[in-house]
Amino acid sequence: MVQAFPYDEFASYLITRNTSERRYFLRPSKELREAILYSIADAQAHHPVRIHAFCAMSNHLHVVLTDPSGIAPLFVQAMNQNIARYVNCSLGRFGAMWEGGARPNYCVLPESGDVLDKVVYTLTNPVKAGLVSQHHLWPGAVSSVAQITKGRITTRRPTKFFARTDDPAMLIRELILTPVPGSEVMGQEDYGRYLGQRVAEYEAAIAEDREAKGLRWLGRKECLKLNPFDAPQTKWVPFSRNPKVSSKHEEARNAWLLHLKRFLVPYDNAKKAFRRGNRDVPFPQGTFAMRVYWSVAIDPQL
Repeated sequence: MVQAFPYDEFASYLITRNTSERRYFLRPSKELREAILYSIADAQAHHPVRIHAFCAMSNHLHVVLTDPSGIAPLFVQAMNQNIARYVNCSLGRFGAMWEGGARPNYCVLPESGDVLDKVVYTLTNPVKAGLVSQHHLWPGAVSSVAQITKGRITTRRPTKFFARTDDPAMLIRELILTPVPGSEVMGQEDYGRYLGQRVAEYEAAIAEDREAKGLRWLGRKECLKLNPFDAPQTKWVPFSRNPKVSSKHEEARNAWLLHLKRFLVPYDNAKKAFRRGNRDVPFPQGTFAMRVYWSVAIDPQL
């Protein structure tokens, strides 16, 4: 049984989703890149979240976001469904495209600095993997520093898989990119310059380390040649545990883990009472499925 998880308002997350058996179903191509961008933008239009960064690697997807309304799972579900269906349609396959039996991993980022660290981590994922020397050279779907500085990406509805429509609001979606919480005082351009500096420093450190080890970059052309049905040769441990919270500060990390423990007891008690027929039993703040699908009462004091 999946443990209950509190989706608090204005919580920030690093969300990660792996493909089935780590196969390269998300390998870069111009068509798939546009489909992923549109899927993210379309999900954001229906379920508004503040996206800070994202990167679609060949076998997994990272999204860093802040959720003002506690509806992140709705956004993730809408995004992942369209991506999976598009991939299956384009490859002529059926079945689960995402890793089966495991939900997306929501790693809570308690502080603004933690969110910024994961933005840098997400953008430099292709560089750390030895694929390209700079994040903006990655031919897959990635929110480059330039796009984050601009604050938006204009996406267009793919002609494959997606139903035809003449609705201009659906033909073009604006994918909105937002600075991390707490950086609003910097302004969009100043934030972009600071983020660019952080990313450039991290990329330079990776390049220096690879050069010292005599390692070469795979390169854009080779990335585009990946077979979508291949997978990495490294050992795969399915259903391995993923972190629920990430922070450089132990106090912040422990505070959130304590919050999770304090959420579970009243949630479990409320759910047991609900199953016994008490439809008026209040649930604790952060309850998602029971609130969205059953409209239960929420008591912030629980």
